[in-house]
Amino acid sequence: MNEIPDTTTNNPEAVTEQRSWFGRMQGVSVIASVVLPIAAAYLVYHTGVGMPQGTINEGDLLHPAVDLSLLPMREQGTEPVQLAGEPVKWRYLIFSDRNCGSDCEKLLYTSRQVHIRLGEKADRLERMLITSTSLPADQQQTLSEQHPRLRFLVVPSEEFARLQSDTGVLNRNQPEALLVDQAGFAMMAYDNHHTGNQLLKDIKRLLKYSYEQ
Repeated sequence: MNEIPDTTTNNPEAVTEQRSWFGRMQGVSVIASVVLPIAAAYLVYHTGVGMPQGTINEGDLLHPAVDLSLLPMREQGTEPVQLAGEPVKWRYLIFSDRNCGSDCEKLLYTSRQVHIRLGEKADRLERMLITSTSLPADQQQTLSEQHPRLRFLVVPSEEFARLQSDTGVLNRNQPEALLVDQAGFAMMAYDNHHTGNQLLKDIKRLLKYSYEQ
């Protein structure tokens, strides 16, 4: 019986084209394996679609996530700040309506300890104290000494009121920390009922499964 000859071995162009096709498919597979899980995770967190009833997060999940990327803020002595123009990081935005009292300072301390315990990953997280009016200079100086990495920002009162309505958590007459993702969406909320271990558990898991820039 006559065998059908293998013409590809005698056709270098066909072999090259076949290898190129396999190479492209492998490249697409690698990209898809990285992009699709991230896209799916963001879809779940930002819309609540597909969120299981029994979640493993320790913070209070916001449904839906609240976009803070264009929130107008002002840092003392600088131009206006928006998260959309800031380096890509995860952030704790600690909100205290006017002054940072003892409850606010307690929440700042908890978030600081979490920041320290992240070790080599600490640069991927930033903490911001958000108030509706500037803190007294002496208080800000004291807090700056206690929290070297903390940034102090002011949000206009009307925007602060809008956030209270949008998040549903900032109107509980107590300081709150919102965990904001790398795209500027507030995903979870914490207060002094949450322990440092709970905050640490959530942020470590999110850092593990998110991209780094």
